Amino acid sequence: IRHCSIGFMFPNDDTEWIFERVVGTAAKVNSETFNYELDGLKDGLQLTCYDSEGQHYGWHQDRGFGTFERKLSMTLQLSDPKDYDGGELELKWAANPLQAKKERGVATFFPSFTTHRVTPVTRGRRYSLVAWFVGPPFK
Repeated sequence: IRHCSIGFMFPNDDTEWIFERVVGTAAKVNSETFNYELDGLKDGLQLTCYDSEGQHYGWHQDRGFGTFERKLSMTLQLSDPKDYDGGELELKWAANPLQAKKERGVATFFPSFTTHRVTPVTRGRRYSLVAWFVGPPFK
């Protein structure tokens, strides 16, 4: 269901500023939109690369066996949309999937139980940073 390259980043002296921005933005978005009880970020930040070999990630949820504590997911667009074709982040909210904005620097936040995918990249490379925020079970 997934064909891409991934790596993980964890906080250290060189990356702490990235984590501060991601966690701070997530806290703001959560308080303004979702109001979930969150304990913080888990599993570091995932750097994902999809290239023009048709790499993609099929329909899935970020919450499931072994990941039930995930409540809020984030995908941060790192690539300029002019640098690739395809690679749409699509969220299943209704009958027709919603496409996330592709502008570099845009972060898309969504409940981790939302079914979503990344369509095949047909030209260039798409880079994104992914994070999962965790908390106690939903009540």
